[in-house]
Amino acid sequence: MNLVNELEELALATRLKRLSERLSQDISKIYKESGLEFEARWFLVLELLVRQKQLSVTEISESLQLTHPAVVQFTDQLLAQGLIKTTPDNRDKRRRLISLSAAGKQMHRKISPMLEVIREENRKWLEQASANLLTVLGELEKSLDEKSMYKRVKISLLEQSDQ
Repeated sequence: MNLVNELEELALATRLKRLSERLSQDISKIYKESGLEFEARWFLVLELLVRQKQLSVTEISESLQLTHPAVVQFTDQLLAQGLIKTTPDNRDKRRRLISLSAAGKQMHRKISPMLEVIREENRKWLEQASANLLTVLGELEKSLDEKSMYKRVKISLLEQSDQ
């Protein structure tokens, strides 16, 4: 018995998280087997810093639509690996600005050839599905932007209590 699959819609968040973790673990394993001390979950922060050069935690959080605590966790891990560096913001000493270190730039160069293979394998894997998952995810995200699941459930519960 697979309770998560059996619960269907009730376990949607768990299934999505489980799928995400499987993909992340597999890619992290590829990096490790290639001799790279890099985790798949750090990729978005690394890529953003390649493109934007220097950002605060809040700016990273907003750009990637990740929680502030998640970004702090990732940046702490990247800092411990020596892949990023921080400097105080001259305008606001409470803020720290994050940028890639030389090792971070080198890591990005090392993983770049793998990224093309990952992109292609993801594309092929997604094509095996009966619907375009990226399109469906975009539609679902847009729908939640318009009305969060919190609002949807809250309204339904209020409507039920009125009956």
